[in-house]
Amino acid sequence: MNGNKPSFCTLFLTYLKIGAFTIGGGYAMLALVQREVVDRHHWLDEKEFLNMMALAQAAPGLLAVNSAIFLGHRLAGWKGVAACVTGAVLPSFVVILLIAVCFSQFKTLPAVEAVFRFVRPAVVALIAATVVRLARHIW
Repeated sequence: MNGNKPSFCTLFLTYLKIGAFTIGGGYAMLALVQREVVDRHHWLDEKEFLNMMALAQAAPGLLAVNSAIFLGHRLAGWKGVAACVTGAVLPSFVVILLIAVCFSQFKTLPAVEAVFRFVRPAVVALIAATVVRLARHIW
C-alpha cells in the first residue's frame, strides 16, 4: 500500500469516476476499480485487492458500495467512507433520477434500444476479462 494518505477529494473523485464509467455495476466495475486502486494509485496490492473484493462480495449490499466502504475506511476512516460511497453512488443516483423523470418520453426510441443492445455484451466482456485477470493470481 502507498504510504501517502489520499485526500477526501481524491477518494471521492476516484469512486465518482468508477461509478460514472461502469455500466452494469457489480462485477462490471471490477476492472476499473482494480485499475484505479491497484495500478494507478497503489492504495492496495493485488492480494489486498482480491481480499477486498472477497469481503465486498461476502457482505450484504452492493459490491461498489462495499468496496468503497472497505477502501475508504482503510485509507481515511469514516470520512473516507463518506467520500468513497458518495462518489460511487452519486452518478447512478443522478442518472436514475433523470431517467425516471424522462423515461416515458424516450423508452421506445430506436437509438435507446440500440444502446442497450450494445451495452449488454460489453458488460459481459468486462466481467470475463476481469475474471481471467484475477484467476491468474489465484493459480
